[in-house]
Amino acid sequence: PPVGTMLLLKTMMKMMIDNCSLCDEKIDEDNGDIIGYFGVKPVAFCVWCFSSVTDMVMQLNRVDDD
Repeated sequence: PPVGTMLLLKTMMKMMIDNCSLCDEKIDEDNGDIIGYFGVKPVAFCVWCFSSVTDMVMQLNRVDDD
């Protein structure tokens, strides 16, 4: 899709999602919170939940920080 269409979709998504999809805290993108998609489902994660999900994926894939 054209860049303008993607920008419009992201703007509309931001208007729809105000809280973290996991813990229901208020989303603040200036604080590092993230808004995106799981497939076609819009989701948002506060910085703490995003960090936890990232850590879980790393554990499942046996990624070491060493």
